[in-house]
Amino acid sequence: MPVVATAAEQLSPTRYIEDVKFLASDAMQGRGNGSPELEQAAEYISAQFRASGLQPAGEDKGYFQAFEITTGATLGAKNELKIGDTVLKIDADFVPIVFSDTAQFDGPLVFAGYGITAPEYKYDDYAGIDATNKIVVAFTHEPQELDTKSVFAGTDYTVHASFVNKAINARMHGAKGIVFITDPSHDYEEVGTATRREQAGDISIPSVHAKRAVIVEAFKKGGKDLAEIRKAIDKDLAPQSFEVPGLTAHIATDVTRIRKKVRNVIGALPGTDPQLKDEWIVIGAHYDHLGLGGASSMAPSLIGQPHHGADDNASGTAGVMELARVAAKSPNARKRSILFMAFAGEEVGLLGSSHFTNDPTIPLASIDAMINMDMIGRVSNNRITVGGVGTSPSFKPALDEFAPRSGLTVQPTESGYGASDQTAFNAKKIPVLFFFSGTHTDYHKPSDTADKINTAGAVKVLALVQQLTERFAGEPEKLVYAEVQEPRNSGRGSGGGYGPFFGSVPDFRDDIKGVLFADVVNNSPAAKAGLKGGDIMVAFDGKTVQSLNDYAFILRQKKPGDVVVVGIKRGDKDMTVNVTLEARK
Repeated sequence: MPVVATAAEQLSPTRYIEDVKFLASDAMQGRGNGSPELEQAAEYISAQFRASGLQPAGEDKGYFQAFEITTGATLGAKNELKIGDTVLKIDADFVPIVFSDTAQFDGPLVFAGYGITAPEYKYDDYAGIDATNKIVVAFTHEPQELDTKSVFAGTDYTVHASFVNKAINARMHGAKGIVFITDPSHDYEEVGTATRREQAGDISIPSVHAKRAVIVEAFKKGGKDLAEIRKAIDKDLAPQSFEVPGLTAHIATDVTRIRKKVRNVIGALPGTDPQLKDEWIVIGAHYDHLGLGGASSMAPSLIGQPHHGADDNASGTAGVMELARVAAKSPNARKRSILFMAFAGEEVGLLGSSHFTNDPTIPLASIDAMINMDMIGRVSNNRITVGGVGTSPSFKPALDEFAPRSGLTVQPTESGYGASDQTAFNAKKIPVLFFFSGTHTDYHKPSDTADKINTAGAVKVLALVQQLTERFAGEPEKLVYAEVQEPRNSGRGSGGGYGPFFGSVPDFRDDIKGVLFADVVNNSPAAKAGLKGGDIMVAFDGKTVQSLNDYAFILRQKKPGDVVVVGIKRGDKDMTVNVTLEARK
């Protein structure tokens, strides 16, 4: 009988789907980071590890590794907006945006059109005005959004339309606050709903969304008709920005970030070979999801309902638990030790895996390989994508041997990077494999429910993972890491693929000022300039970088061939390097 078929017989489809159903139940409320339900899920996973015979491998001789993340924000008492002599009422007339900082400012008002600087379109609302030490008023949306021939892509918004990018742009131009109003081509007022999906990271500028009426009336007194100005901008994309003489405003935002502890769950099975038991194979998946929705929901009208996350990623987490049960019963199948991990914080930036690789509970150098399962529950036509195949020369031969007997068609990709937890391990030069059954229309929606899981397909994936684990845990030689020549169109270091190629791989931790590099892509502009993993970028092209959003925004303003001065902190040293940006391919 084929080896993989034998492995599959040890796995229980019933146990697997019961774990998925528990994690994705209504009672678990989507397992949002920082929620009581995520903690219940952690307790459930640890109980399964304990029942399977796994040893605790977290902190303080337990199964957990705790760390803090930002889970949201609360508004304090001092959120204010005054235009001229008119005081606006919070909630009724304006809402603070949660990415604001806690600050206040009194000063002149300047109108900056749509608040956009888009050199690729030769459009700049800040051309000809000075926003330094002023409060910016800007339209939401984009110019010519109803024109399908527009450079702004008609009704398909570009990256310049977002509130966060407009706020960063205002700050980069010296503004001390920004007031958004819905552009006059829309007859509805969306104050209080348009901004509720914004992330709670600190953009370091007071930002509010206000109803138009007071601002429109104040500008009319200064001889400016915003409706006509909007039409003039849309006519030929000529900026119509201006300062209203004598018109001042007061803006204040009072925002406190909510920091909560979340926990990775870690269990271990010791190896049986005295010569190899101090080396490890890691099998991991993330168990957090979106809770009741929020910024990452793909169904914004359904925010407030549980986003069940059956495939993303109860399917992978249930797989970790089931593989642990089977491995615990087969001690002779492992010479190396195996670490089973369920990560928190993945949905808000791969934070759990990043925390572990930066503060590991076992020596990082002792990890031979990491296998990650993220969304393995919707196998279709017996196809599974396996990423990271190029990160070790041992991977392809093993897949070629076992995949044909698994009942699955493997679609391999070379890179070990991607939007899941294997990225943190690959950045530390650890060979990784990433199992993924594909996206679907229920992704990040309440409709990602357990009844849609292809249990038989998922168990086939687990059987393949189990066999690969046994192979890697039993080979006499340590797996060799191989550097993959990463594709330049991956979007890393560019804020989603916009702008020229730089080549950094950011660590998404949110407790530092600047951008921490988890890694630097080989042969990239950043690597050629001597930058490396562990560096913290604090300046780019002469501008302060406080967050990944800042960095992405500035990079989008540049073009291939530009030489930029990059300021970094490396340990206790401050350094600057010149980086020549390159084209994406």
